Order: sequence, then C-alpha cells, then structure tokens
Amino acid sequence: MDDTRVVNRLGTVPKLLAAGFFALLAAFSSVWSLETKFTAATDENGHSTRWGKNYLPNLEVIDQDGKTFRFYDDLIAGKIVVINFMFTGCSDICPLTMARLAIVQDNLGDALGRDVQMYSVSIDPEHDDVKALKRSATAFGVKPGWKLLTGKPEDIYQIRQKLGERSRIKSEHRHELMLGNAVTGEWGRDSAFGDLDQLANNIRAMDPVWRKQVRQIPADEKLAKMNEVKDRPGEGLFIKACAACHTVGKGDHIGPDLHGVTDRRSRDWLMQFITRPDRMLAQNDATALALAERFPGARMPNLQITENDVTDLLAYIDARTYNANLAGTAPATPPAAR
Repeated sequence: MDDTRVVNRLGTVPKLLAAGFFALLAAFSSVWSLETKFTAATDENGHSTRWGKNYLPNLEVIDQDGKTFRFYDDLIAGKIVVINFMFTGCSDICPLTMARLAIVQDNLGDALGRDVQMYSVSIDPEHDDVKALKRSATAFGVKPGWKLLTGKPEDIYQIRQKLGERSRIKSEHRHELMLGNAVTGEWGRDSAFGDLDQLANNIRAMDPVWRKQVRQIPADEKLAKMNEVKDRPGEGLFIKACAACHTVGKGDHIGPDLHGVTDRRSRDWLMQFITRPDRMLAQNDATALALAERFPGARMPNLQITENDVTDLLAYIDARTYNANLAGTAPATPPAAR
C-alpha cells in the first residue's frame, strides 16, 4: 500500500518514502507552520486591501443553524479567522480533520467566538444543506464561534477559488487550514495534523498583541516532543489518528469507546475495518452498518494505513485496556452493551 497517498490528499508536499502512517503525519505536520504569510497593502485606516473586501467575495453563505451571512462583511471583516474546506459525505480525511478541529476549539477556550472565528466551508453545496451541516456539527460537538457553511454552488465556487481551493475532484480538495487576520492583512496556512496545542498558539498568534505577550514553543522543543511520541508508534498513531474521535475507557465520544475492542471484535474484522472502512460499508457488513447508524455524523474515514500500523495500534489499545482493568478504572458498562 502506498502510504504517500495520504500526504497527497492533504496538500501539495514533496513525495515521501513509505514509512508508515505515523511517520507521514509527523513529516507533513511540520510543513505548514505559518511560514507562508501574505503582507497585504493597507488603506488609510491601516486595514488590509490585498486580502480584503476588494478580493474576498461578499456572497451569501448559510450556516448549520440556517442563518445567512455575507461572507466578507459578516464573517471576515475585522476578524481573526480559521478556514477549512470539507464535505459531510467525505469518507476520507475530512472526518479526522473535523475531529481534530474539535480539539482545537477546546484549546482556544474563551477566545473562540470572541477573538477567533472558525469556518468549515462545504465544497459539496449540492448535497450539504442545513440539515446535513447540523448533523455534522452535532457529531463533532461544534461550539459557538465555529460555523459550518454552505450556499449556492456558484457562490461557494467563487469563495473556494479566491481562497486557493481549486481542486476539480472533491476527494482531492486541500486539507490545510487558512489562518487570517483581516485587520492586519496577515494570512497563512497551517495543518490540523501537527501538535494541536501549537496550532492553537499559531491561531492566537495571528493577533499581534497576543504574540508579543506569549512565549512560542521553540522549534527544537516541538521536534523533541514529536520524536518522543514517534518512538512509541502505537501510541503515536492513536494520538494522531484516533484520539480526536475515540477514548479508551472514558466512554463514547465522536466514535465508540475502544476499551476492550479486541475482545468484542475479531482481529481479522478490526484489521479489515480500520484499513478499509469504506469497503466494509459498501459490502453491507452488519457491524460496520450498525456503527455508521450509531454515529451517523462521523463515519470512520479510510486513512490508508498499513496492516503493520493497525497491529501497533491494537497493541497500544490492548495495553491501555489491560492497565485500566488492573487499576480498576475500566468502564462499568458491560462490553456486550457497547
């Protein structure tokens, strides 16, 4: 299996040698770190003109609550924003991106909705109506300050074009984040697949006042932290690809609690489902269909991970399950009921 396919889906980065899913995530998480900023010209009031009203469309969009906004006037002007592109029918990276953004919204705390606005723009407005967006927002625990947006296809197309999302096939759309300060004119790209604490800091750092007051994590500290987790591949993969949706022994989250999952499911089934959940659903596997019905807003994506990755992942989950049982902190709900 070609692990570089995951990287290619997540943006234009150099082709990497296949080295396992976690190594790939570690590699591309350092690619976007606000290195690309556009210093815009400003008007007499110091407001951006390059990425301002004369550039970004002021077309109508609709959020998950059915409220209508002008894209620039209501959602961009005078604000610090985080923008990503997604669609609710995605069986690829979108669900994982949204789940990790759900962690970012928690990391931002009170700043979300006050200092920072988050927007997830659907690239499939023909199918992503208000009901679909609401279902997704509920699944990912979206809070005030984070809007899922749709609109007329021709309007969404213009917004995508201006923000650099010009893919012709939905499955190949860009997955990086746009970070912007419409007052200072600073815009950049970042990734939802690096350290999420650092991502929250990068977002807050779009505010010049904040970045002068808060110490940023030096690059060598970030690298040391990344390498520390990379040395524990099962744990690293869980943190990067699973923890946003699943817990081990702390109850259902966006997806099911994985405590004791290897006792509830055969390893053969787990191997097939984790590597090819889309195929399992297409084959009408009863267990896969039941999980999709139970968690309708966030189906398991096809992450293109290898069987070796799954082996490491299951070993880590087994270790977490064993430790919880040994410590007496295992969930009280019988496995059969979950």
